[in-house]
Amino acid sequence: MTTHKDSAEPNKRSLDFDEEPLPHESVSARQLLHEAQSTYKLSLDSLERLTGIEQAHLEMYASGDSDLEHVDDFQRGAALDLIAFLGMGINTPQIPPEDRLRAIMQGLHDQFGLTPEALALQSGVEPSDAERFLAGKKVAAEKRFKLATGVLFLYFLIYRRPEL
Repeated sequence: MTTHKDSAEPNKRSLDFDEEPLPHESVSARQLLHEAQSTYKLSLDSLERLTGIEQAHLEMYASGDSDLEHVDDFQRGAALDLIAFLGMGINTPQIPPEDRLRAIMQGLHDQFGLTPEALALQSGVEPSDAERFLAGKKVAAEKRFKLATGVLFLYFLIYRRPEL
């Protein structure tokens, strides 16, 4: 790490970090598409259904014959982001399953106002279990399983709903 003063603003400092890229930052989207297919056994049919991009276009992208320039920027970005996650494998040791569940629960709270109590009751556990879990405290494996199952099914139902 180095620091230096900006000549235009003598009291302002900036930091420059000498960082190595993270493993996934050095991997191209095309390589991640290949990983999703070969390592995680996602077919082009599945990827088409997940991304909305036709199989033929995904094949052309994978081979380098296309950059998906014909696809809307938003859809292309969302599709490549999803493919990146699928190509890296979502079951990584860097993000424990408990942290993923907490993130989903927090997202349901932030976006829809669902309280830990509501999530607990939908999952068949005591509200105190959900609150302890969200606080990072120990909760029995059976209760974590019920909470995960309930929260993920609720998440599925919410995101499968037709736009109102």
